[in-house]
Amino acid sequence: MSEKLKRILIPIAVTGTIIILITAVLPCLLSGETETEPTTFHFEKNTASGNQDYDNNQLILMTLNTGHGRGNGLTQLLQSRKKIEKNAYKIAETVFNEKIDILALQEVDGPSFWNGGLNLIKEITEKSKFKNGIWSKNVEGLKLDYGTAILSDLSYSNAKSRTFKARPFVLPKGFTLAIFKTAEFKSGICVVSVHLDPLLASIRQTQSSTIIKTLKEIDKPIIIMGDFNCGYSKKSTVKMIADELDLQIWEPESKTLGTYNIGNRRLDWIMISKEFEFIDYNVLDYKISDHHAVKAVIRHRKNYSSGEKSSFDAPQRGQHQSSGRSANAVPAATPLSGSPSEGS
Repeated sequence: MSEKLKRILIPIAVTGTIIILITAVLPCLLSGETETEPTTFHFEKNTASGNQDYDNNQLILMTLNTGHGRGNGLTQLLQSRKKIEKNAYKIAETVFNEKIDILALQEVDGPSFWNGGLNLIKEITEKSKFKNGIWSKNVEGLKLDYGTAILSDLSYSNAKSRTFKARPFVLPKGFTLAIFKTAEFKSGICVVSVHLDPLLASIRQTQSSTIIKTLKEIDKPIIIMGDFNCGYSKKSTVKMIADELDLQIWEPESKTLGTYNIGNRRLDWIMISKEFEFIDYNVLDYKISDHHAVKAVIRHRKNYSSGEKSSFDAPQRGQHQSSGRSANAVPAATPLSGSPSEGS
């Protein structure tokens, strides 16, 4: 090899090695605490953000990977704080108009270098008119904070934040958990917002085992929502969690419920325990993220504890119910007051 070629290739090789090492080590440096208390928000002035048209026997749920507030953009690194703030408003507007009782969020940020210091989770909580926000920093450090969250007007307790063990090349994932009280479930419902690994099924299985172990220790009805980064199949972690915790899934093998813009894959799921039954389930067509929001209406199964069948009997695992709607587009949202001005 000529000296001239060496002078060109050696710096390239060194630079490439440094980049690979940084990429491999960085997730470990940015990993949030394995198990800790989440950050919480409370907005006393916010009132009645949720479901006002249904009786106390029903809950309206939604899960959304916010994509760091970048909307349909390729990356938040190429967007101004003003643009991300506008995207946050669109998310809040959607949630408010859909009358959501419990909202699960993933990839939702605190003040970070790539959003101009905008506190995205606080912005969404306040502008969607929720009283309570619970947020986990699954990624924390070097001016970068983001993770999973749960928003609701319902009172809650025992909030927990869990970050999965960091691994090279992929920023950490995790889940947020809290016990929410309703008129039907005064002892509480365990609600989880989760984000699993995007690349390896083996890692997702390990992460799912952590979720399963955690929830089996909690003797409560369960609602799990989030970005599972996989579809439903015989060996998928979606099926693994549903089977181990005896949870229901709406039309698990449906090909019309894609939630991710690229390839229309179904990565985002809502699972509920047998104390509930699905009334309706929709993938919403709002352009507020690279993921579509998933909305479900559920209700308490009357006489479930006594073993009697309700008038709307819950499906067995692997079966489904349908109200005749499954992946409906939705009308344009009614603007909230105080809408941010247009800008990029």
